[in-house]
Amino acid sequence: MQEYETALMEITHYSDQDVLDRVKRFHTLSHFTSLVETAGRTYVSAVPAEKLLQFENKEIHFRPGFSPDHHIESEVSVFPARKPSGLYFSDGDIVAFQQVATLLHNAFSPAESAAVRRPYPSAGAQYPLEIFLCRLSDSFTGWPAGANVYHYLPVSRALESAGEADIGSLYKALSGGDPARLGNPHFALVYFMVFEKALFKYRYRGYRMALMEAGAMYQSACMVSDRLGLENRVWSAFTDSYVSKMLNVDIRTATPLIIQFFGKAHD
Repeated sequence: MQEYETALMEITHYSDQDVLDRVKRFHTLSHFTSLVETAGRTYVSAVPAEKLLQFENKEIHFRPGFSPDHHIESEVSVFPARKPSGLYFSDGDIVAFQQVATLLHNAFSPAESAAVRRPYPSAGAQYPLEIFLCRLSDSFTGWPAGANVYHYLPVSRALESAGEADIGSLYKALSGGDPARLGNPHFALVYFMVFEKALFKYRYRGYRMALMEAGAMYQSACMVSDRLGLENRVWSAFTDSYVSKMLNVDIRTATPLIIQFFGKAHD
């Protein structure tokens, strides 16, 4: 085994099978089928599209009818405003792989290999999420030869080959069967949760914390990509089993939680 590697069978020794089965059954309720062939028969939301705007960017008041007690202002803007999500990508420009490496390193890796802390928090420093890097365009320079899907090892700062997939089929899987909705991004990150690693220490509570960790991870990637001049879009309209199969990941062991696309915005 490598210096920073842990074996799943070691974690299994401390896993509660009943907790594992219950969480897997519950999580399966969130699975979704998104294919062009079934687009007219599957829906994420039951709310009519024309009604959704009235709920966007609104607040919930716990004392409705009462005015707020205090208004606050900030004299300093600590961070620049987050850039809007990339609504439609174009791969007309060439992207250097070094930008991808810079994104991965700064968004997910500790400052030093021996450090426990990564750029985002994780309950008990367990880090139960794994990142898969997928190339979706030929408009690259310096992409590592041998594969277009890699598993990123954030402590080792290394890429583990996960295979060479047909780009068209890969993009179709990640986009939920309809790539036209996104344009042509350069690459994507797929965030997988390893069930046993999420649950063996904190049990049911670990599932909750793993989901929150996924949000912290893609926010970290969002902030770094803004600095690098790359647009990004977080995406959940995919078929879980289709994505897992395409990336050669056993969905009984690890499940895709969210996908994040990166590239240049369409002019």
